[in-house]
Amino acid sequence: MPAAPIHPSLTPDQAPDQAGPTQTAGATCEIFINRRRFAIGNQMVTAADIAALMGVPADNAVVERSDPTGEWVALPLADTLDIHSGDTFLVTRQFVMGGHG
Repeated sequence: MPAAPIHPSLTPDQAPDQAGPTQTAGATCEIFINRRRFAIGNQMVTAADIAALMGVPADNAVVERSDPTGEWVALPLADTLDIHSGDTFLVTRQFVMGGHG
């Protein structure tokens, strides 16, 4: 009998510390966002879609993609990206609001 998955939202090769919003149904491509593994079914997505996977709204997101030389290149949020397995992205916030409550 096969072992039960670690967590229902994780693909079998993900460790518990990599838990996060993933899309596993019909997954065809594995990418990394902020060092977390994501399996996505649609290989044509926007940079805003990448930010949404990390829970960052498009109006506050900066999405960068690692190029072959290892440099980070900022992506326009509305541009459609051709995603390939193993692609690496960095999603950060333009600003963080905080305060004392």
